[in-house]
Amino acid sequence: MMNQESSRKKTTAIIAKAQKDDDFREELLANPKSAIQQEFGKELPLGLEVRVLEESANVVYLVLPPRPVVELRDTDLDAVAGGFAVAAGSARGKPVNGCYSLDEWLTTVLM
Repeated sequence: MMNQESSRKKTTAIIAKAQKDDDFREELLANPKSAIQQEFGKELPLGLEVRVLEESANVVYLVLPPRPVVELRDTDLDAVAGGFAVAAGSARGKPVNGCYSLDEWLTTVLM
């Protein structure tokens, strides 16, 4: 399994190639999922959508991570039915709704 540092290196490599290779940059902007799959020679999960935005001198994008999904286990549901609740968190690295974020995909699938 790849660590976060390695994932960031892969992301940096994609950006660096897009800055040097105009054809790759255009493909990355037009068909990001396909361009990334071709670059790494591996398929991305079917449910994963990839969007690439190009910043300009006057436009900067702030990307918010998804809100954490809290799934209750049967024991947690029993606790709620009994009048109190216990917070349950999902395990890190597990897909949410069957989909990984791009960063998680790079971390879990590529190595």
